Amino acid sequence: MVHIPGVKQCAADGLSRYPVDPAEVMDLPDDVATLFKLEDPSCTDVEEATLLMALSTFQASPITSVTWDLVRTATASDETLNALLDLIEAGFPSPSLEIPQALRVYLPLQDHLSTVDGVILYNDRVLIPPSLRPNVLSTLHAAHQGTSTMLARAESSVFWPGITKDIQRIREQCNQCHRNAPSNPSAPPTPPVLPAYPFQYVCADYFTHKGIAFLVIVDRYSNWPIIAKPSEGSAGLIASLKDTFTTFGIPEELSSDGGPEFTASSTQKFLHDWGIHHRLSSVAFPHSNCRAELGVKTVKRLLTDNVGPGGDLNNDAFRRALLQYRNTPDRDTRLSPAMCIFGHHIRDFIPALPVKYRPHKSWRNTLDAREDALRSRHMRAHERLSEHTKRLPLSRLVTMYASRTKPALTRSNGTRQE
Repeated sequence: MVHIPGVKQCAADGLSRYPVDPAEVMDLPDDVATLFKLEDPSCTDVEEATLLMALSTFQASPITSVTWDLVRTATASDETLNALLDLIEAGFPSPSLEIPQALRVYLPLQDHLSTVDGVILYNDRVLIPPSLRPNVLSTLHAAHQGTSTMLARAESSVFWPGITKDIQRIREQCNQCHRNAPSNPSAPPTPPVLPAYPFQYVCADYFTHKGIAFLVIVDRYSNWPIIAKPSEGSAGLIASLKDTFTTFGIPEELSSDGGPEFTASSTQKFLHDWGIHHRLSSVAFPHSNCRAELGVKTVKRLLTDNVGPGGDLNNDAFRRALLQYRNTPDRDTRLSPAMCIFGHHIRDFIPALPVKYRPHKSWRNTLDAREDALRSRHMRAHERLSEHTKRLPLSRLVTMYASRTKPALTRSNGTRQE
């Protein structure tokens, strides 16, 4: 620090003299109360204004699905894509100078472009019109994943020129992703026993997001996440575990960090009765339960901007983010959690070719084997039901039907007439 005498200062700063006038309140443009006072003069409470702003921010962007019909309509409304449709159907001219400037970006891709029902395809990826690209980018970034995972999801469904730069830009402009990004690299964890089928080994852990406790259960085979908001205590944990095990099957092992809900006597009795081995890890060493910790980190990004004001999970934003994550392929295996569980993509808010939803070849083989097995059963049932039966002639069937439908008439002499 260097002291500068007052005689050498050109002008006095704001802290060098006592104020001579009373302080005046200055309303800054980013003041929450000021913003709401301008819009609503009746709103004077700062806390109330903050709550209203949070609610309006959450409800400002509606969740809409980009369907195949919407892509076709938007393509027909775009002049550039209409001209591209004509070029694809008629063929690109040999002198490239005859192509308009807006379409020259598609020249290197001309051998891979095709059209299906008024929609342009790049290989098997849907070419998204410019009017729908912000919505698709918002859906890709709904789970707050990294650039590589968003690119992996886009490479299986959608495309447009410059999509990589757009995905990088939306990731770099997200403050929530910067805030949740890891600051230091993690040490390598000890590799556990590898699962042989889905939901053989599962991990579970509690975490807090904005003061609300959530439970995350992750399958180690497929990375399929399950997020729940259970009630307090071991009773809420047991209820959530029962719902999961009823849907996906009882696992052989459950890994946790030994929290009070997991080590409660009722939880231990439940795991023992259901035949589940409880693998405990050290709280001070998260890498011993690394899969659960990675699941918590992933789910925290998934919950960002997707839960209601009270932590409610029953909303379209959270459902869209969950579907987006379950359909995103792994960067190494190129398989998404949905592919590992169901053998095919599940339909979400991003359009894809119908062939993407067809089951895997092994599932089709299972379907053929099931039909072969049921064919003999159905033949035996048909033979059993057809035994001691006889096909009646058409005239007799008409007579029987008429006798059942016409009312009986009584003559004057007391006899019945049909």
